[in-house]
Amino acid sequence: MSAAPINMADRIELRRFVGRELLLWLWLEIELFEATLSTEEHGQFGLWLEGRLVLDEGKESTIIKGSAPGSHREAKEALLRGKTPERAGLHLSFGDHECTLTLRGETLAFAGLVPPRKKQEDEAPPALAAPPVRRKKKREDAATSDLAHESFYDRMHFARDVEALTTALYRDFLAVRLSPVWESHVVPALEAWVEGRDVDADRYRAARDKVVVKKRRR
Repeated sequence: MSAAPINMADRIELRRFVGRELLLWLWLEIELFEATLSTEEHGQFGLWLEGRLVLDEGKESTIIKGSAPGSHREAKEALLRGKTPERAGLHLSFGDHECTLTLRGETLAFAGLVPPRKKQEDEAPPALAAPPVRRKKKREDAATSDLAHESFYDRMHFARDVEALTTALYRDFLAVRLSPVWESHVVPALEAWVEGRDVDADRYRAARDKVVVKKRRR
């Protein structure tokens, strides 16, 4: 007798742990590598926990807020009690951009993305700005509409850039998660890190980089 097929809802439920493990892995690497990560496409960039960190197990949740929620003693204690990250506020610094966002472990979706404010190089300081010139209302409305459209498309492009970077991190995570390095190096590093013991960051990096680089070259 053949087993009944698993429907889509069940498949999603069975894989919810993957996003939580991604957040945990990022948290580990952020601390091991001093908030400097990298991908093949983006090179080095800054990434650290900031704002709100939510860990839970079933109905019990631990919520930690602050500029560095992952460094709070309560955060590691929650991990020791079997809780895992459900969502994490992140600060991302890449290229000339700085932004904040929330990454959800259950859906691997990001929310609350705050894009960087575009600076106008030719903008005069308020004290030196020329007095406003009255223009026809139609021209003013057209200019306002153009600026709104430009701002909208800038936000869209920026969101795509952030999504691409997040996807690259997820790809590298899967390469490590599905390799023997996960059990031989990552799990021992996670256990030591949670318990407050020293982790050999160079040894860890060498092992994970072999897997990631090999996966990228395929």
